[in-house]
Amino acid sequence: MLGAIMSRSVLDQKKRLVLKLGSSVLTRETKMIDRAWLHQLAGAIVKLKSQYDIVVVCSGAATEGKHHVQLTPAEKSKYTEMARKQLYAAVGQPYLLQALIEAFNPYGVTIGQALLTRNTFSELNRYYNTTAVLNHMLDEGIIPIINGNDVITTLELSSGGNDGLAAVLAIALDADRLVLMTNTDGVYDKNPFGEGDAKKFYTVKDPDILLRMIDAETSQTGIGGMQAKVQAARLAWYAGIQTVVANGLNIETYQYVMDDAPPGTWFIPPAVPSHSEQAKIRWFLSARNNFGSVIIDAGAEQALKQRKSLLFVGVKEIRGEFRSGDIISIENTHGQIVACGLVAYDARILQQAVQEPSLIDKPVVHANKLKLLYV
Repeated sequence: MLGAIMSRSVLDQKKRLVLKLGSSVLTRETKMIDRAWLHQLAGAIVKLKSQYDIVVVCSGAATEGKHHVQLTPAEKSKYTEMARKQLYAAVGQPYLLQALIEAFNPYGVTIGQALLTRNTFSELNRYYNTTAVLNHMLDEGIIPIINGNDVITTLELSSGGNDGLAAVLAIALDADRLVLMTNTDGVYDKNPFGEGDAKKFYTVKDPDILLRMIDAETSQTGIGGMQAKVQAARLAWYAGIQTVVANGLNIETYQYVMDDAPPGTWFIPPAVPSHSEQAKIRWFLSARNNFGSVIIDAGAEQALKQRKSLLFVGVKEIRGEFRSGDIISIENTHGQIVACGLVAYDARILQQAVQEPSLIDKPVVHANKLKLLYV
């Protein structure tokens, strides 16, 4: 089945861009969508569209919905924080879409909406169907507008906003570049708004090192925060996709995001394998359980590089929650993703096996069910 996964046609010479607009960008750091500003953004995106296939991932539904659903303290107390966010997102979504339609209409550009989750790509049939529809839209000159389906999932609302979804989408669509627009000029080692000595990273060739250095603070209007953007860039990096984190509040930035030396922080991945091999890696990465991974020792890492299965003896730590059949990350002790694979056991069983090794009678991940990442 995995051998049937295909890359984009080599005849398709138009480069592909996935552009993520954060809440702070759409609202210009206010409490609701700035429609006059959105018209300017649409103009900048239409200019990009003349040269590139472009897919837009939008945040902002929950922020907009909060403006239309003004709950009293007593009303708020009836809901958990997550339930309130889902309520706001449900109400805000049609207002966000209407604002986008009005912004693009004067330019004669049709947009189409898809409400997705990161789990949309976890099953191969859904992966095929979703990417096929989005490719058809691009073929017809329609700009896909992707929003997280926050009513049925809490993942995008609870961890990283739509940054991770944008990275998964870039991988699934074999994009040439992922651009994450935010309210700063790039990635800094500290919050540049509160720390005068914050230092900017201009180019990044190892996002794993960067993740250990940056501040995990979350912005006021968004959910993601800068750490989530670096996590998204890291995921795209492993798929061989360049990522740019740039200032989306500066309209001039948009025309340069596909340049060889783009503004902001530029994540430059290593060379990738052949198209056929990379296509398989893309599905493993886009279908990966974001919350599940195992940490392995050096011996197990060498075994995987020799195309061998992952045995329990080489597992040093089990992280997160996952079920048998999930695709999980296999990381070394330096935090690098060595491979992704279909795990044979629930996380709970692997945890128990630390004390009862007899529970494990087969490889944790069989060699035929994993993909080594070429980094």
